[in-house]
Amino acid sequence: MRRIACDDCPARAQGNLCDLPLATLNDIRKAGITTAYRPRQVLFGEGNPADGLYLICQGRVKLYQSDRFGRERVLEIADQGAVVGELALQEDRTLATSAEATEDAQICFVSRERLIPLIREYPDLSVRLIEALSRGLSVARRKFRDLAFKDAGTRLALLLLELAQDSDADQREVVVHVPYTRAQMAQRVGVSTETAIRLLRKLADRGLLEIHGRDVRITNIERLARVAHSDELGDMT
Repeated sequence: MRRIACDDCPARAQGNLCDLPLATLNDIRKAGITTAYRPRQVLFGEGNPADGLYLICQGRVKLYQSDRFGRERVLEIADQGAVVGELALQEDRTLATSAEATEDAQICFVSRERLIPLIREYPDLSVRLIEALSRGLSVARRKFRDLAFKDAGTRLALLLLELAQDSDADQREVVVHVPYTRAQMAQRVGVSTETAIRLLRKLADRGLLEIHGRDVRITNIERLARVAHSDELGDMT
């Protein structure tokens, strides 16, 4: 994978930090360590020291937690431009999640010791980091709420609606390119791969979807939204 620099990065218009002035971004890059990751390569694990933040320059990263049986619960698939990790103020704090690359990725790690002077020098950076970390906390809380109170079919419909949000298509129909394998979709919804496939077929049988590999055509997004806020599909777990 060819490494990219901030000044020619296609994600400059998106992400939590990417549209900061180039001088700020270059100082962040100089303070950090940029590493290329292969798919399934781990960035950090639960229980590791919470000693810095990871900036995703290219690729995607899966954030997840594991139970004592080794089963994963995916909290989020963080995209290019996102900030992951935890910035603890106390040195003995540890990470609550694990992260691994889902595809070839370029990640810049900035340690707490190097990041704090940058925050003092660039006030805009501190505001952006607060926004990014607050968003991560909100995503985690919503995920746990959905797992506790919504059935599997509803969670899958919500995931498809989330993927469709940024589309430029009209409100009735949209084609979504799903950036996950079926196993990753299942992990995000909190079910087995087989259950996720059955739920997709059930949505297709209801005339809500047409499935073509990783491309999903939502034929009636308003009706899918109604499913996402009801128990119409039932729990097939």
